[in-house]
Amino acid sequence: MRPLRLLWWSLPLLGLAELGGHVYFSRRAPSLAQWQQLRPAVEQLRGAGELVVVAPSWAEPLARHALGDAAFPLEQLGRADVTPFARAIEISLLGQRAPELEGWRPVVEEQHGKFWLRVLENPQPARLSYDFLRAFGPHSARVTSDGRPCAWTTTGRATAGGLHGPMASPTQRFQCGGGDAEYVGLTLLDDQDYRPRYCLWAHPPRQGQLVIEFPEATLGPLLRGYGGLSWFLMRDGAGTPVELEVRVDGRSLGRWEHRDEQGWRGFEFATGVPAGTRATVEFRVSSADPAQRQFCFQADSR
Repeated sequence: MRPLRLLWWSLPLLGLAELGGHVYFSRRAPSLAQWQQLRPAVEQLRGAGELVVVAPSWAEPLARHALGDAAFPLEQLGRADVTPFARAIEISLLGQRAPELEGWRPVVEEQHGKFWLRVLENPQPARLSYDFLRAFGPHSARVTSDGRPCAWTTTGRATAGGLHGPMASPTQRFQCGGGDAEYVGLTLLDDQDYRPRYCLWAHPPRQGQLVIEFPEATLGPLLRGYGGLSWFLMRDGAGTPVELEVRVDGRSLGRWEHRDEQGWRGFEFATGVPAGTRATVEFRVSSADPAQRQFCFQADSR
């Protein structure tokens, strides 16, 4: 009788073990092979230039590895925000949703194993008149440092500082001096959440101002953007503030001050001109003590 009694009591325990195993494996993160199997479905749903967002965000590096760079172009991966995008593909796992897509309308929802794929539409996408990062280059911009012109080069010394080093330096840039930091070019910044932000490196010069000029910008009512410094390197807040002044056809729209401890944050100015106006826009960057002021910003007009 005793063995039978033990067998009787073991049945609920086996049931609990099976339930626990089901919960464990259902909540376990997908393997690399499972991510790779998702690739055809994402490619079929994604239209040209549409944003791909992963929820939870910590799974994004694995998604990039499995789905390839084409699904995560640099300017989208380092986006300032999602406001300009009309549609996005959300890859959801473990029941998570992307907070930045809250309020977007789902038009397609599909389950693929452990994943949910959702095509979402932005109810009010921003219409950009001019994207200064997209336009940046020798044919649309001019740069001076303390009044001296900076020369465009395609053979600058590329560097990647690694975990404890400075932000990566591109080969294509305006070179403003002999120092590694004396240039203006596109790079990536780590923000206070350690997310990448695509931006324009604009280290203030030892004297005077760094002036980045776009002579033929097409403006809307607003000029807005974001700026910051590497959070990992500057989070202690020991540096002096960086000042950014924005001018349109020589008229100052205002000044914006950034302190280390503020992290990646936004700025906004009213342009005071009708939509579609072509004008010269200047970004003037300076600091009382420019040492280690690895300032980086992005901007657009809408």
